[in-house]
Amino acid sequence: MWHSLTNCVSVCSQLADRHCHPNRTCPRCGQHEETVNHMLFECPFATQTWSLETLPIEPRELPRPSIFDNFDYLLHRIHKRNGTEECLARIPWILWFLWKARNEKVFNNKDISPLEVFQSAASEAASWRVAQIIPEAPEVNDNLSVLEPQYRPPQRHFFRVDASWKEDDARYGGGFVMENEDGSTLFGSFPSNRVLPPLHAEFGTLLWAMKSLLTLGHVSMAFESDRMQLVRLIEEEEE
Repeated sequence: MWHSLTNCVSVCSQLADRHCHPNRTCPRCGQHEETVNHMLFECPFATQTWSLETLPIEPRELPRPSIFDNFDYLLHRIHKRNGTEECLARIPWILWFLWKARNEKVFNNKDISPLEVFQSAASEAASWRVAQIIPEAPEVNDNLSVLEPQYRPPQRHFFRVDASWKEDDARYGGGFVMENEDGSTLFGSFPSNRVLPPLHAEFGTLLWAMKSLLTLGHVSMAFESDRMQLVRLIEEEEE
């Protein structure tokens, strides 16, 4: 709006003053010089658009020949006449869409009706009003106790196996940890003669753990190993 009040809108009269346009006539009505006040208030297209708004005005009160009088009414006097909040919220958007409709006519030769301008302004005003609503933060009840996560045992016996191998050692060791359904654990370990690659040590530990657990009567087991190469070999064999 301050661009309009400072006469900084590129209407035909302003462009002609700067030798950027040969014609001062309003491109919409073709009858009068296109000033900022004419484009926003005096042009028949603008007056039809403002007539769609429920402004508390008297006959011949709007538009006036002075843009300052028109803005004084919209920004000041309308408050004294109990203009609705919805009406006040739409005023800036009507001004904006009047300018956009003018540009559509000039640059794209597209005619936008006064009703379309008013509906677009009303829609944007409603969207802006909704966007300003800040949702209230939910109340936090300090009296509520924080529930600690409960232990959930595995659905079947779960075994973790691992091997200890050193290149310069004559032996290697292996072990497992078994987690039962009731949350209890069972540990086992064994030593063996050294094997060449560490993958063989991991595989030997897995076989020993399987045999040991079968002797204990466990036939449904889930194993876990940190040696991904061993896991991939077993998965490929199953496929």
